[in-house]
Amino acid sequence: MSSPAARADLTVVCRDYAVTSGHPDSTGVGLEVLRAGGNVVDAAVATSLALGVAEPYGSGIGGKGMLLYREAATGKVYALEAMCQAPAGLDAEAFAKLRRRDRYYGYQAVAVPGLVACLGDAHRQWGSKPWEELVLPAADLADEGVVVSAPMYSLMRPKRNLLRRDDAAAAMFLADGETPAVGSRMKYPLLAETLRTIAKGGPRAFYEGPIAEQIVATCKAGGSPMSLSDLRDYRIRHVAPLEADWEGYHLAAAPPPLTGGTTVLATLKSLEGVAALHACTERDATYIDLVSRSLLALYPEITRTVADVPDAAEDAAWLVSDAGATAVRDAAERLDPASPETPALRSAGVTADDTADASTTHLIVADREGNIVCLTQSLSYHMGAGVVAPGVGVLFNNSMSNFSTRNPDAVNHVAPGKHERSTIAPVIVTQDGKPVLTLGIPGGQRIPTTTIQLLVDHLLLGAPLRETFDRPRFHVVRAASSSQPPNVVDLEGGSPAGLDAELEALGYRTARHTADGHYFGGGSAIRWTGDGLEAVADQRRTNDAAGD
Repeated sequence: MSSPAARADLTVVCRDYAVTSGHPDSTGVGLEVLRAGGNVVDAAVATSLALGVAEPYGSGIGGKGMLLYREAATGKVYALEAMCQAPAGLDAEAFAKLRRRDRYYGYQAVAVPGLVACLGDAHRQWGSKPWEELVLPAADLADEGVVVSAPMYSLMRPKRNLLRRDDAAAAMFLADGETPAVGSRMKYPLLAETLRTIAKGGPRAFYEGPIAEQIVATCKAGGSPMSLSDLRDYRIRHVAPLEADWEGYHLAAAPPPLTGGTTVLATLKSLEGVAALHACTERDATYIDLVSRSLLALYPEITRTVADVPDAAEDAAWLVSDAGATAVRDAAERLDPASPETPALRSAGVTADDTADASTTHLIVADREGNIVCLTQSLSYHMGAGVVAPGVGVLFNNSMSNFSTRNPDAVNHVAPGKHERSTIAPVIVTQDGKPVLTLGIPGGQRIPTTTIQLLVDHLLLGAPLRETFDRPRFHVVRAASSSQPPNVVDLEGGSPAGLDAELEALGYRTARHTADGHYFGGGSAIRWTGDGLEAVADQRRTNDAAGD
């Protein structure tokens, strides 16, 4: 099985603490906070804000986040859900009638951002360093600029036509209407000033005052119902993580309204104790068939029940329970891959995370005692809605596209004040009360399927962590329309040549995708060793790992 040669600087072994993120500049910021005596939450705040500068196509203060925090002293895992929120004044019926382009791009696609509130709440509860000290490194980075690498160029170039439509976005991210060349330095002076205002005024300076006023004025001029009260009243949700025991480990993951954690844990539970999976040594046809069957059985149930609705937490808990696992396993065994029954799924309608363009970014900060921040943050699409607030340099999310619009009775149907659904799936793994592994992956619908593969390969099959990231991946596509075949398995470049034929003999269709990070994302993980920590960053994008 061929794969690109791993770069040694993307795996680090350290004694006291480690940082991984989507870019070396943001990883370095977090590491300096730890070296200066900050804790993992301090370092995560600084890393997150710097990551929005260094990797602007993947996240930023105009977007969202899902944060898991493990407190070593108690062993408790906290979950901070900061998904973007539909404006309170939204006319849901009118929004549903918009052209797809207007629901996915531009100001009507913008939902109320949650990332700054998420970081602020985490810092208020668990941080130790002054807020201003943690924000200013991102402001300095925005002023100094970020050097465009080849992976950055390849991820940004497909968005140049989108960015040309908005004068402020074009001025911020293009050079003479084109993607800046590899080796050039991208500077963001307006964003730097916004970050300094947030540093001095605290997190609420993003949601109230001049920054908020400019954001609202810009969004309203573009047709959005966003109001000052939407920003002022936005609050993240402090929720219990979704948890399950699996193969001797305890897993904590993102709860509803996110679907990613439920998909990961429910799939793993349905495969617990399956001898055929235990016998696998690679991601071969048997492995892919077992995982695919569980996913195809689960997709309709998760789509039907998990979103920002009152019963979602209870429904998700059942799916990851022993009873739920048995039901999914039975359904998977009966399933014909060539024609699985997915009527509930198809009636829900396609959303942004079904597409290849959906993506995120991820960071982890952890220490040897087991204090952990595992944070996935996003603009929903690469470069979000493709629009920027003039004067403040904030690139906006397009998270309104994560709502469904076809069936008013669907749990994820768009509604005022509703939090979006997302496949984001950060995970923290413990065993006998001790930390074992934490990881997170970007990539839209590929997030849960990739996370499953990493957990199975490393924890169940014993593959080294570096190898689990470098192996070619697969994705079981969630059919979202009647015209889409329901049994497609996407294979990453480097997968064995005969795998397509083997899967087709089992009833699947296959498609190949290049191994360049566009489709299957990147991600990172940290595991605990007997002597400290091992941090691994995915080589598919600009990910980086560091520690002491």
